[in-house]
Amino acid sequence: MEETKKPFLTVTKGNPDDTQVAALTALFAGLSAAGVPEETPVRNNWGNVSERLQRPMTYNPNAFHNVTYF
Repeated sequence: MEETKKPFLTVTKGNPDDTQVAALTALFAGLSAAGVPEETPVRNNWGNVSERLQRPMTYNPNAFHNVTYF
């Protein structure tokens, strides 16, 4: 049993020459070989656990100015 395959590219209008058809075939073959984009990770509204464990580093020159009063 032979199965007939659908043509990769069908020209419905105009009269392209062989180089134009080859260019279009190469273009579409390259795009299809690129594949699907990577899946994006699931969005988690609670955030990343490693981000919660790290405190923000801020510079404050007056942070321990009055240490003797504590």
